[in-house]
Amino acid sequence: MNKIFLDGPIKVIMLGLIFTCAFLLTPLSAEETPDEVHIDADSVVYQENTGIATADGNVKVRNKTMRMFAPHVEYNSNNQLVEAFSDQRGKVTLFSGPDKLTGEHLTYSLETRRGLLTDASGKMDALYLQGGNVKVMPVDDAVKFGVLKSRPKKSKKDAEDEQITEWLNVTTTTCDFEKPHYRLKSKKVVIIPNKKMIIRRPRIYIGEKCIFTYPFDYVAKLGPKEQSLLPYFSYDSNKGMGGGLKGYIELGNFGELNVNAIYWSNDMLEARLRYSREILSEGLSVFLESDRIYDSDSDEIMWRPKWGLEYNAPNGWRAILYQAQRELIETEMRPGLEQRFNVWTDPEFGVYSPWYGKDSNWGKIRFFGIYGRYQDNLGIVMPWRERILFGTEMTGSPDVGDFFFKPFYGARYVYHTYEGGDQTQDLIDGWFGVRWNIGSLNFSSMYFRRWAEGSSPLAWDRYADNENFYQTVSFPLPFGASWEKWTFSVTATYDNISQEIGSMYYSVNYNKHCITWHLWISDNKAGDEIKAGLFFFINAYPDVKIGIQSETNSEATKKSF
Repeated sequence: MNKIFLDGPIKVIMLGLIFTCAFLLTPLSAEETPDEVHIDADSVVYQENTGIATADGNVKVRNKTMRMFAPHVEYNSNNQLVEAFSDQRGKVTLFSGPDKLTGEHLTYSLETRRGLLTDASGKMDALYLQGGNVKVMPVDDAVKFGVLKSRPKKSKKDAEDEQITEWLNVTTTTCDFEKPHYRLKSKKVVIIPNKKMIIRRPRIYIGEKCIFTYPFDYVAKLGPKEQSLLPYFSYDSNKGMGGGLKGYIELGNFGELNVNAIYWSNDMLEARLRYSREILSEGLSVFLESDRIYDSDSDEIMWRPKWGLEYNAPNGWRAILYQAQRELIETEMRPGLEQRFNVWTDPEFGVYSPWYGKDSNWGKIRFFGIYGRYQDNLGIVMPWRERILFGTEMTGSPDVGDFFFKPFYGARYVYHTYEGGDQTQDLIDGWFGVRWNIGSLNFSSMYFRRWAEGSSPLAWDRYADNENFYQTVSFPLPFGASWEKWTFSVTATYDNISQEIGSMYYSVNYNKHCITWHLWISDNKAGDEIKAGLFFFINAYPDVKIGIQSETNSEATKKSF
């Protein structure tokens, strides 16, 4: 086998293939422009009279960002058309980072930057895809031909020559079984590199059975993972049984709408709506929220608007400026006992640093500062109060190898000052815990301590000493096939100050290889309140939980922390 370092017409072929692979998978940024292209083949022939170059037999093309394999490759310098063929020796296969794409025949025009890969299948991010033909084209052509409704918003990280992928008759799943446990089937999938995958009105299958047809386009983000609307169910002792929808609706260049709406059997509709759109520069967005939330303390339900600006810097710093009316702040002052307050905010401005040392298991640390003007609603009109706070927080979980106990710990300090220093309040939180197991039994024990000093003129912002112990025990259940895992878990929270069990939390996990279902019940004994919920997540994206989770704020501080 001869190794050939390309020059002349052959180099044009390989550069064309590099562009093709990059467009089909991940576009190259300016910093990633390949310096050198290599090709291995059994033979490479160029015919000057026809302008056609041919590479045959075990064709391998590589540079620092991608690899391509094909039995046979041809390039026509007259019309700048590149073709890669599969035969009995193998298929056309493209690799870019962890992504892989295979097909029968690849055609790509260097002049129009349009291409076609037939009978394609592959893996992108955590998704396995299989279907018909894949078309690639420039963004302008995608808008012109109706593949996209409008040009996607461009960021500084995007390549200048970004390509759009249109894939026909596609099956999508994260399950690597030959017969996947679930899959989405769609007539068309559109991929915007490094941004999102738009699955047009997919049919949802569990096993071989079609459960329902999704009424909207399902959008899977290829960056931070947040998914389209999906159903969920919940129970609350104050509201009854409930069913709802949670997720977001893509609005193209007009932004996006996050929705969480649920109807309870006690004839009550709750909703959390958030509209956001990037403006002016990358990372800066305007948002408008309106929450219709029930307050069990006052037995009333109302809309609670909130609006403002949010900036997320590329280096991890975050700033938010907002105003709110009747914001419902729920604070767990001690285990199992929550207090709820309606609060007006005009305005609040917060700055939050990134986590420093996040690559270290021993500890990471961040800082934050908040200025705000607030008004309590306690049945009478209360005066507006100014509050300034500064804080820092650290957490750690060191790698101790095979040691029996796996420790974790954290600490937080927050200093509050009100009305120019007339009143102050200090909070020091610390927690330490260990995880260990005995056979199939898993244990987690944590001690939490709060020291509070000073006072606050704001009712929702007053804290007291807190001392709690948390104990969790979990163990597998003897159900299911070898690739299924059932786990039962119970957590008890003991209040050392009142010397009673403040709350109990029960859960059952069903891990079905590629999907995990989580059923939970929270019994807040101190507050005489029971909640339950069911959510699921795709194991490839454990941070994206669809359904109702326990939203108890055990840190007993305002949730914006």
